[in-house]
Amino acid sequence: MLSTKDATLAIKILALALAAVVSFFVIAQWLPNSAFIEKSIESVEESNNTVMRLSAATLATAVAISALPDDFATPLAESLADMNIYFVAILVVLFLEKILILHGIRAAFTIMVPLACLAGGLAAITKKDFLKSLAIRLCVLGLAVALVVPCSTHVTGIVAADLAAYVDHTIEETNEGAETLNEVMVGGAEEKTVFDKLSDLFQTAVNGVSDLLLHFQNTIRKCMNSIAILILTNCLMPLMTF
Repeated sequence: MLSTKDATLAIKILALALAAVVSFFVIAQWLPNSAFIEKSIESVEESNNTVMRLSAATLATAVAISALPDDFATPLAESLADMNIYFVAILVVLFLEKILILHGIRAAFTIMVPLACLAGGLAAITKKDFLKSLAIRLCVLGLAVALVVPCSTHVTGIVAADLAAYVDHTIEETNEGAETLNEVMVGGAEEKTVFDKLSDLFQTAVNGVSDLLLHFQNTIRKCMNSIAILILTNCLMPLMTF
């Protein structure tokens, strides 16, 4: 008959073995297909589309500005074009997040958690503290890798809904500005100057170079604010969650 000590040890080992089996055969198969994870993937895809739309809007505006006479707005066009390095960085993070969702969850529950259970079982048998520490670290790291992106996307969706609306409004406004400039350059009465046409088409008074520069400086400011929001929601929030 087993002693109390041996019985406790056997229960611990069986519990860890059961946890490893459940992790490998149940959680690893169910969690990636759950509504919670699917919603996270949709959120990442939506963020990806938002970044692409903002990038396209800034490039379209930069091209439109560069077509204005005398190249007086060239610095503004260059500022808008230079923003694309930020978009590339954000897209890299988003692709990494998608990879973590699609493959990190399965890896965590098929490899890291079972290894943590194995280390825990060996720690229970050998009484080695470093094995116990390793088991805890592997388990925590596996859960972090698996859940950091899904949790951060849900948290962001709750606390940053108004920020997402600001980004969408900026994209619409930037696209409208590019379309207006293109309309000015290809249409309108020939006897009017570029600035007369701009004054007719823009909702704000644009009667000269200074007014036009001010208008697009405001557009650049909103685009920079939107980039900051995208970095916060797609880069910093997952990092803080991790």
